[in-house]
Amino acid sequence: MKALLVTLSTLSLLFAAALGLHVLLPPDLERYEDTSKLVLADDDSILRAFISRDGMWRFPASYDEVDEKYIEFLLAYEDKRYWSHFGVDPFALIRAAGQLIGSGAVVSGASTITMQVARLLEPRPRTVTSKIIEIIRATQIELMFSKKEILSIYLTLAPFGGNIEGVKAATLLYFNKLPGQLSVSEAALLVALPQSPARTRPDRNIQKAKAARDKVLHRLLGEKIISEQDVVEAKQAEMKGNRYSFPFISPHLARRLVYEFPKRDIYHTHIRKEVQLSARQILKTSIENEGKKLNGAAIIVENKTGAVISYVASSNFFDRKREGQVDYIRAIRSPGSALKPFIYAMAFSDNIAHPESIISDEMRRYGAYRPSNFDGVNYGEVAADYALRASLNTPAVLLLDKIGPRRFLSRLRTSNYIRDMDDTGPGLSIALGGLGISLEQLVARYTALANGGILKELSLLNYRRSRPGIQLFDNWSSHAVLNILRQTEAPEGRYSYRSNRRVAFKTGTSSGYRDVLAVGIDDTYTIGVWIGHPKAEPMIAKTGIKTAAPVLFRLFDVLPDMNKGGDVSGTDSHKQVPKNLRRIYTRHVDSKLADAASFKIGFPVDGSKIPFPFNGTEESIFIRLVDGSRPFNVFVNGEVVEADSLSRTMSWVPANPGFYSIVAIDKNGRVSQSKFELASRH
Repeated sequence: MKALLVTLSTLSLLFAAALGLHVLLPPDLERYEDTSKLVLADDDSILRAFISRDGMWRFPASYDEVDEKYIEFLLAYEDKRYWSHFGVDPFALIRAAGQLIGSGAVVSGASTITMQVARLLEPRPRTVTSKIIEIIRATQIELMFSKKEILSIYLTLAPFGGNIEGVKAATLLYFNKLPGQLSVSEAALLVALPQSPARTRPDRNIQKAKAARDKVLHRLLGEKIISEQDVVEAKQAEMKGNRYSFPFISPHLARRLVYEFPKRDIYHTHIRKEVQLSARQILKTSIENEGKKLNGAAIIVENKTGAVISYVASSNFFDRKREGQVDYIRAIRSPGSALKPFIYAMAFSDNIAHPESIISDEMRRYGAYRPSNFDGVNYGEVAADYALRASLNTPAVLLLDKIGPRRFLSRLRTSNYIRDMDDTGPGLSIALGGLGISLEQLVARYTALANGGILKELSLLNYRRSRPGIQLFDNWSSHAVLNILRQTEAPEGRYSYRSNRRVAFKTGTSSGYRDVLAVGIDDTYTIGVWIGHPKAEPMIAKTGIKTAAPVLFRLFDVLPDMNKGGDVSGTDSHKQVPKNLRRIYTRHVDSKLADAASFKIGFPVDGSKIPFPFNGTEESIFIRLVDGSRPFNVFVNGEVVEADSLSRTMSWVPANPGFYSIVAIDKNGRVSQSKFELASRH
């Protein structure tokens, strides 16, 4: 009786002290708030996990998300009167004190769950002074939090061996599952582990882990919490003596989300795990086949929702030679011709042109700027739909001139991901890739074609509300452009239009062959692919149609076909060509001006350095001539290049690395020269 009175008096004093310290010295919650982060796929499977700042695997775990039997087992074993005491169990203290006096040694502890929480929040050596502080802190904690909240803190901080803290980290790393559904064997082991985590963790000593589990089982049997049959089945259950590792499926996206939303602990994305894994493998294999130092990226988006279902920002995150940790989905690169569909869509929408309008594909100069087609050939009068399908340069620049580059860019630019490459302001060169844009923002704008001209923000997280869309162009114009792009000549062995999938796509190749892209749209998805050198070095024999487009079509193959069918004609017959748009009048073309145009070697660029060999085998270098009059004579280090003298593009196969000089002479005797180096990869 005397011991009881002393204990109660002591507890009263400690309770009063706790009240006094409640405001002045609240418990330190830093460890509880320093948690690991989980990035999840759309099915709640893990894409990537991030360790806490102090190097622990510690995930927030709430009372409501843990299996009820584990909570029942825990309280029965650790703190029977948890729901009724105020942080300290007087009866347990008296029992422990009596055992200590009677035997001269500690027989059983008196720590409640709340006292353990106090110790987990502020670890201290196990002394009498520390115990007194724990009692005071426990009382404070009971004043600050509900019983369920206190249990949640314990479930987050309890030690389970090594750098594993909290029940969620334990179940993920020991059982490869979340703590919502546990077996009797698993729940009993989780109760046992915090008693001696270093000694009984199953990945280090499975026999001691089983013994610790069995001890808990027999205690629960004695308390009539479980049956003898439960004990038998739990002992027979398999216990794996290993430790799982966390997946590393979408590292770039995960890192981005943690950086952009640092206060979150769990990130629920739209990523479809199987699609992500397939896309990652397709890109990795494709890039490895293209060259040792190249890299690539691919993003897949649902048209209607803007949900990003696959985000592969590099072919290999750990490949240092390819600078694999760079997020190439967000990197600013030149799109080449990939912006042309938007020029035509705006021209159609603003009644500047119609798909059946006749446009003159001729040489023309805009001040100091004089564009030419990729192959150096002009095709005379062509229909607008053909000009887009064939990706002709001069008609696209002509239409952009009529729209106005500033007006075009102001409508296209809705974020700072698009920027002028020319500090003097937007010029007509943006039609051919003369600006920088990320693959992500390029794909977002292509989804506008699938959504009737409305640009929507891409969605990375499934609980973020997207902002209202922006009308870039009208529905008819979007439909017309898509129909044109569906008839684009597909890569070898593929079809842009098939009975089971309708793909409208456009490719892009930047100046100097530094970037190649392909963006495709079907009724449900938009996919973007970029391939290039991390340091923007020129690539040999790489173009959008030959290099990026095959990857694009392989990515479409892994997606479910949900196309509905529809018009695939190049034009919409329901809208007649207005008389004023039957022919697009252009600036006067002066043949003398064209004849006097500058003659130059477009590739290889003078002063460039090109890796050699290519893919481990010899490949042709494409020599491209710009302007000048046919026929041409081309020499490399004084040797004649055997090729069609009427062509502006010709191939040459180098024998060895080294320095080379190309001299080109046109019909009128004009000379252009380019000196470059073929640098050995070894």
